[in-house]
Amino acid sequence: MSYPGPPTGPEGHEPGPVPPPPPPFDATPPSDPTRPLAYLDGAAAEPAIVPRKRRGLLAGGIAAAVLIAGSGAVFAWQALDGGGTQPHEVLPADAIGYVRLDLDPSAGQKIQAFRLLQKFPLFSEATGITDENVDLRELFIDELASSTGCDIDFATDVEPWVGERVGAAMLPPSGDAGEPGYVVALQASDQENATAAMDRILGCGGSGGSGDGGAIGRAYVDGYLLLTDTQDDADAYAAAAADSSLADNAEFTEAMDLLGEQGIASAWFSGTAMFDAFDGSASAFGIGAGASGNGLPSVEEARELVDETYRSVAFSVRFDDRFAELAGVVTGSAYQALSGGGVEADVPDSTTFFVGSNNTAQYIRDNWEATIASVPEAEEMLAELQDQTGLVLPDDIATALGENLTVAVDASDLDLEGLAQYGDFSSIDLGMRVVTDPEAFADLWERVQGLAADSGLPLDDLPLQTTDDGYVLATSEDYAAELLEGGGLADTDAYRTAVSGVTEADSVLFLNFDAIEEHVLAAAGGNLTEAETQSIEALQAFGMSMQLEDGHMELSLRVTTD
Repeated sequence: MSYPGPPTGPEGHEPGPVPPPPPPFDATPPSDPTRPLAYLDGAAAEPAIVPRKRRGLLAGGIAAAVLIAGSGAVFAWQALDGGGTQPHEVLPADAIGYVRLDLDPSAGQKIQAFRLLQKFPLFSEATGITDENVDLRELFIDELASSTGCDIDFATDVEPWVGERVGAAMLPPSGDAGEPGYVVALQASDQENATAAMDRILGCGGSGGSGDGGAIGRAYVDGYLLLTDTQDDADAYAAAAADSSLADNAEFTEAMDLLGEQGIASAWFSGTAMFDAFDGSASAFGIGAGASGNGLPSVEEARELVDETYRSVAFSVRFDDRFAELAGVVTGSAYQALSGGGVEADVPDSTTFFVGSNNTAQYIRDNWEATIASVPEAEEMLAELQDQTGLVLPDDIATALGENLTVAVDASDLDLEGLAQYGDFSSIDLGMRVVTDPEAFADLWERVQGLAADSGLPLDDLPLQTTDDGYVLATSEDYAAELLEGGGLADTDAYRTAVSGVTEADSVLFLNFDAIEEHVLAAAGGNLTEAETQSIEALQAFGMSMQLEDGHMELSLRVTTD
């Protein structure tokens, strides 16, 4: 079969400069010779013949099994400081997607994760993990043997050869193939034992000699066992990786360098390459019909939009003894850094829920044209709206949302029963504080009031107060006064732990779960188990943050504990 050479990025588009932090892995291609995996002699070593139905499961299933292996491991952490060859160094450079797991995290990091999860009895009940020294690989093999009836023992059949790292890649279609390929890289120190064990695992419960399928393809590359659907593909992927591995893919290395710490699990995909691989089905979503006049974008326009906003996406699962974090990076030319010093969480420290945005007006103006271009017929509709209302877009929206926008909710006196049964929100204080150009807002507010009056819906009773630097809108005068006075939420332990980059983030969302914990437990009416109650009590807060830089966006989602 023919196998296309690896791209270094989208055609005609060189990747942007990579920031100065050192890369989290050695990008040197493997130097050891690549060779197909020789099958062992004897009947017991014959490659397992997999019926077509089971091959279909394997095509997405080996990679899925790898992920299942992390179902118990997903709450541990590996710092990727163990050295040696990484999975991306034995996978082809033209991969369009990649996922990595480390099934035996380093001791120090595993202790941190275990201390965090020990606070949630439901985790121990669900996984059976009660010891920080547990070998997650053994748990997976034991579960596999139990669920499939496979006669395989971890200590005897797997532990002598299995490594700690596993990766999987999605490859673009090649030749006449209509679907993307896949390949799994499993770290293995002993080629022969790995071969025998994989034959037994793949043959478990199968109809072996039915002749209805083919052998799973395997190759051994620089300490990794490559697994894929056919031997031809295994040989081709191994040869391609030896020539140029994913470590040489500029999009991949840029995104992973920006991501930094990759935790126990990390993943990456190229939005542009994914689009190219699947653009044959674009018409199923209406893409490509733009030329016929229905307002939908053409394939070329859609590809350009993907390249500008989702050129590469990378994320990782990280842990500390106080929080679990999903961190991500999205690259694309549409992202531009905002000026200013981050979100000002200058609201009362009793705030239950907070949303903040820095330089909202600048963001709206910077992204207006791209946003309009991405929505079919948006330009025509907005032109008509401006003619009918006299609004000036995007300037009036930028004025309304201002330079700094904060939305705050205080639910410390929440009446959950009244809210749930009667829709009574009187026990909640809600308000919005906007810092904006006061003269521009006064002009906008006057025009909006006139439009509302003309439509028979006057805004005279709306609790909005203008200020010297913008306006405040709240459910009561007292809460409006609290928002204007400010507060110390930004300095609380819960906020600073849950929100990554508190001084630089451009957008923030924060929920103080401790503030509503007693209401949640009361609503359960004593129907919770002790483990459920303790797990709820362990939660402290949820935080999400976003920061724009030139050429990429950084994201973080955290769950924290007391």
